[in-house]
Amino acid sequence: MRAPFVALGFSALMLTAAPVAAEGLYAAIAFSPQTGQSGGSWNYDSEATAETEAYASCGAEDCGTVLVFQQCGAVAVGDGYGMGFAGDLSSAVAQEAALASCGEFTTGCQVTLSFCNEGY
Repeated sequence: MRAPFVALGFSALMLTAAPVAAEGLYAAIAFSPQTGQSGGSWNYDSEATAETEAYASCGAEDCGTVLVFQQCGAVAVGDGYGMGFAGDLSSAVAQEAALASCGEFTTGCQVTLSFCNEGY
């Protein structure tokens, strides 16, 4: 397992289909709307553990889970901590979708957190 890491960002979209390489592995992203901080965790055996670790790595009291996934996920944050998030089989596609989602709510969007479970 990898240790959780902290970054500014946000992502969301739960995916259920997973290739054999990542079957049973979960990742999560937590986000704080007050600070724009996010935390991520990956390669965990349960959704609950992935969520707990993402929350712990977020670093703000108001962090909440925005994405639990089995493949790749990304968060984009913009002005005023507006954000968008997405999950996909590909990190590049998840990043593009997170940026597009963020752009619907605010300007100045940048991908601030993006990662995949083992095998992607």
